[in-house]
Amino acid sequence: MNNKLRTLAFASVLLGCTSISSAQLVNDSTELIESGVMYVDPLFEYPIAPEELSSFTDKCDWLVENFWNGFDLKAKDAVDQNKLNHAFKIYATSCQYANKDKVTSAVDKLMKNLQKNPILLYQMTKSAEEIIYGPRAEVWIDELYARILKSALASKKFPNTKRARYESQLKQLENSLVGNKPTTFEFVRPNGDKAQYFPMATPTIIIFGDPECDECRMGKLRMQSNVSFSKAVTDGKINVLFIIPDPEDGWEKKVSDFPKNWSVGASDSVSEIIDIREVPEIYVIDTNGKIVNKHIGAVNAMNVALSLIQ
Repeated sequence: MNNKLRTLAFASVLLGCTSISSAQLVNDSTELIESGVMYVDPLFEYPIAPEELSSFTDKCDWLVENFWNGFDLKAKDAVDQNKLNHAFKIYATSCQYANKDKVTSAVDKLMKNLQKNPILLYQMTKSAEEIIYGPRAEVWIDELYARILKSALASKKFPNTKRARYESQLKQLENSLVGNKPTTFEFVRPNGDKAQYFPMATPTIIIFGDPECDECRMGKLRMQSNVSFSKAVTDGKINVLFIIPDPEDGWEKKVSDFPKNWSVGASDSVSEIIDIREVPEIYVIDTNGKIVNKHIGAVNAMNVALSLIQ
């Protein structure tokens, strides 16, 4: 059982999930603990959703609102970061399936309670980075992480030595959250001409990538070989941008075989203002100039873009 399934199994026990038998979930968790594969030594006793709550969403809502009740948010000493990470992982699992307004209210309350405790405020921010943002995260929850960062950085007691890192992350996220318009950025075309991207009425796929990476090449091939998609691009119904962040010398030759009806270029500043955590990083922009998807593959990006013109 991989880490994500372990977390889901453990969270399901807390939620009293009925889609799998409770006995099986408990047995799975016990087996994992006894085998030495995973040992759970929580900071506090995790709450279990009441049995009388019938729906899975209701149980997630309850857990999101009550998860930290047994944890001393006023403790002045640092806690074990790994244990806090584990707690936040269970919490984030519930946040994925709870109602958005419940998550927003609960997170705002949590961060407000931490405002006077700079040590724990910073540790909670680190946990959020590890679990829902960083390279080891099992799932990225950008809107939630941005909200946590905004609240943490609003505290005058947040460590000044750590501010620059998190301010940069917040800037990148706010410029590129699903539902928002992406920020304008400049790039250079292979012929040396300067250009600028800005949201427009035509559905657009933006690929931040490296022409030499295997996944980028495969994505390009799939887009070129898709008849419906290629026709839509040729007809001007869909725009495609392929942008190389932080390019190396000679990048122009590496994109010589790219489709002529794509906008191809490079930018040495875009990674500072746009959330680019992986390569390729693909965004889909709708007819209102707003981001409708990010962190998706080429096939899904094509399907979303085509659905916007049907």
